[in-house]
Amino acid sequence: MQIVPKIDDYAWQVRRVPDWTGQTEIMIEIIGAEGCVSFGYSVKEAKRGLKEALLLWIKKYGELALPEGREGAHLIYIEPKMTKEEEDYINVELKKLQ
Repeated sequence: MQIVPKIDDYAWQVRRVPDWTGQTEIMIEIIGAEGCVSFGYSVKEAKRGLKEALLLWIKKYGELALPEGREGAHLIYIEPKMTKEEEDYINVELKKLQ
């Protein structure tokens, strides 16, 4: 039987970021699992999506690629809201992909 890792076993980076409608939302990323990220208009909503993101991340990269987790030792790093300069930079980079 495969043990499913819990999102609370990993450190998170939490940040408020702009969405495509001009509002802001919460982004949660598992530190050390690049691309394992979820968004929501509340922490609860983003956390719920992070469970699915973790399962999909494991499916793509494998469980051995996960960062070291610590059961019961949950760290959350709260980053400042994304600046206008960061938002502009991301928009320029996205336009290059078109």
